[in-house]
Amino acid sequence: MTKAGALRKRYVHFEVRGLEVSEEELKRGLYSEALKFFGEYGLSFVALKLIEYDSTKRIGMVRCTRDRVDEVLGFLALINELNGKKARLVSKRTSGTIKKLKEKLKAG
Repeated sequence: MTKAGALRKRYVHFEVRGLEVSEEELKRGLYSEALKFFGEYGLSFVALKLIEYDSTKRIGMVRCTRDRVDEVLGFLALINELNGKKARLVSKRTSGTIKKLKEKLKAG
């Protein structure tokens, strides 16, 4: 049973291609691009949040609302630059829980 006001979330695993970026640079660039793409009002419905990022492996995870996961996947595919540096974000998998997402990634 879910709480009445609880967000239904989805987690998106992605890979960063291009120049190396730190977690802080990725976070700033991601939110900046999301603001341009969705606008303030739209971004409030998406509830985008960077959950984790490993700069050595260049992989990370974002959380969003379940209703807007398709829009977030499209948004990630359209990113060409982060903070003026050439970078691409390639979505790999989505899941409803972090645990299942990590299990899917280990399985292949």
